[in-house]
Amino acid sequence: MDAFVPYGGLHALALAVCAVLIAAPAVMGRALERNLHHNSEPILRRGVAALAVCYWAAYNTWWNWHGLDLRTGLPLHICDFNGLIAPLALLSGWRFVRATLYFWTAALTLQAFIQPALTAGPASLVFWFFWTAHTLIAACAVYDIVVLGYRPCWSDLGRALIVSAAYVALVLPINLWLGSNYGYLGNPAAVSEIPPFVYALGPWPQRAIILVALAPLGFVAVLLPWLIFAARQKPEPPGIGAERAVGLF
Repeated sequence: MDAFVPYGGLHALALAVCAVLIAAPAVMGRALERNLHHNSEPILRRGVAALAVCYWAAYNTWWNWHGLDLRTGLPLHICDFNGLIAPLALLSGWRFVRATLYFWTAALTLQAFIQPALTAGPASLVFWFFWTAHTLIAACAVYDIVVLGYRPCWSDLGRALIVSAAYVALVLPINLWLGSNYGYLGNPAAVSEIPPFVYALGPWPQRAIILVALAPLGFVAVLLPWLIFAARQKPEPPGIGAERAVGLF
């Protein structure tokens, strides 16, 4: 209970529970959407967004409760940013935000489920915070697709690349200044701060360059299924299958 080892029974159990929690809001949202007599879907959406924001604030407060460590305590990892982008996407409907949520979640946050950089077991709060944080992000992304009708396109890829480039431009100087490893793009003194799958990419700055190069390839990979699906769909009359409107109210 004190340690977590990837690709074991505990990992499988965590994935199963997370999958159910990720799907639940989308299933509920679709059910509410079909009920034309009750406009309850926006209430659920705002509730999910509020939960994500409150959790983000609570987690970062807890992590730095005994003092802020600039090298590890700043919310500068991709999933820290995505933790706020996710609820903003549900509430605002801004295309830049929704595109970033999709591509960052499908190509980057998903890696936390596949190859988690986690060593603490269920006896530690870190274990629960880790899975909850990534589950909330994925739940928002799935909700945006299933309930709100978001469909990524080539222009969305460009939007996500612009935001990603801005992230790298922000984080790299901070990593060099603090000796931190935000976004896994830094060169920390302790090897233990580098996840095995990142360490396997070689020494710094090689691994940072490879990570930056791999991200656009990952974005293209998660875009292609949507392009193939769209190409196989028959043209529909105007007004049919249009993306659902999203707003604050």
